Amino acid sequence: MRNFITKENIGQRLMQLFILVAHLLLLKWIIYTLYEGGVLPFKTLMYHFLGISAAGGLLIRFCWFYKRQYFKELEANGHEPKLEK
Repeated sequence: MRNFITKENIGQRLMQLFILVAHLLLLKWIIYTLYEGGVLPFKTLMYHFLGISAAGGLLIRFCWFYKRQYFKELEANGHEPKLEK
């Protein structure tokens, strides 16, 4: 555990922290919208769901970009990625 965060991978760990926090915030927003769905006006509820879907789509794209950068870094260091591309 001591070598989990080093000078070489601090950027990668910060990116992972950002992705984790973004997922948790999106989950909180989903739970709020589902909980308040019965009392919110239909138009407001639709805007919430449109915002959730847009945020989720951006988060998926961001995670894909991060995975691609990670595989490029592995190949540059001479390691073979174990996951499929």
